[in-house]
Amino acid sequence: MNSGSSGYSNHGTLIGCVINGITYGDTTIASINKIITEVPDKYSLSQNYPNPFNPTTNIRFEIVKNSFVLIKIYNIVGKEVNSLVNEKLNAGSYSVEWNASQFPSGVYFYQLRAGDFTETKKMMLIK
Repeated sequence: MNSGSSGYSNHGTLIGCVINGITYGDTTIASINKIITEVPDKYSLSQNYPNPFNPTTNIRFEIVKNSFVLIKIYNIVGKEVNSLVNEKLNAGSYSVEWNASQFPSGVYFYQLRAGDFTETKKMMLIK
């Protein structure tokens, strides 16, 4: 945890693993940054920035209470291609970066699920 005066904290999340030499899932490390410690008044998922992007983009979201949070990335046909967040987070405002350098250009969707809240937005990767 970074406890500097910036108000940010971050930690890495292992999204996949290797068992007996076989890779399961994505082994990307996603850095989740807590932006504001104040509790927001509503759940929200912001438009990623930049958009279009190459190869990284930031996704900002807010959760109003401690919740199990999922942020998943889907391709244009609805297949899950990456999972950025899959853990319990405290109420607050967060930002997570997606590095899409291993993915082809195209339209992608990102979805936030936290408690009973679900929202999906569209983004475009241009290489």
